Amino acid sequence: MPCEYLPLGSLVDIKTGAPMSRAKKIAVGDDLIETRVLVPAAMADSRIDDAQLVIEKVSKVKEELFTREGDVIIKASTPYDCVYIDKEHEGLLVTSFGLILRSTSESLVDMRYLALFLGLEQANTELQNMSKGMTIQLLKKRDIGDLMIPVPSAEEQARLGALSEGVQKYKELCRAISEKSSVLLQSEFARIVQAIN
Repeated sequence: MPCEYLPLGSLVDIKTGAPMSRAKKIAVGDDLIETRVLVPAAMADSRIDDAQLVIEKVSKVKEELFTREGDVIIKASTPYDCVYIDKEHEGLLVTSFGLILRSTSESLVDMRYLALFLGLEQANTELQNMSKGMTIQLLKKRDIGDLMIPVPSAEEQARLGALSEGVQKYKELCRAISEKSSVLLQSEFARIVQAIN
């Protein structure tokens, strides 16, 4: 069954992250808050690498610039990685490197499905065509709003979103197994070399 194509801006609210220079500008009498910040290095392969999150002391920042469960964050510069925000990653400060895509009450798109679509190579190519700048190609809020999104039935979106989530969990498990295998191999090597000496 063919699906409808709708502009991204009609499906979600799009917000630009906080400029860090403004967030770190402390006026006399300002109360500082310590917060986890989602930096570009923490976003890769459709996931958030918790080890790459940074802690910053910032002045008061608008509440809407912190992640909420269900948000999709997309980098404003290449590569245009994007992540779906789960419960565990609520409350991260998004800086101006990223655009926050937030579901509206009348939204026709499943946000996990949207993250899956934006992570596809064809979407990335389309985003590159929309980006501005000579050396650094930046996505602008007004431009990304024109990106046409295929919108299948709610059931199909939910099925694809759940499938994508399952694939991500499988990849995480494979990464963990690979890391543990490397540690095991190195420790076994060290044990044998020490026994020889």
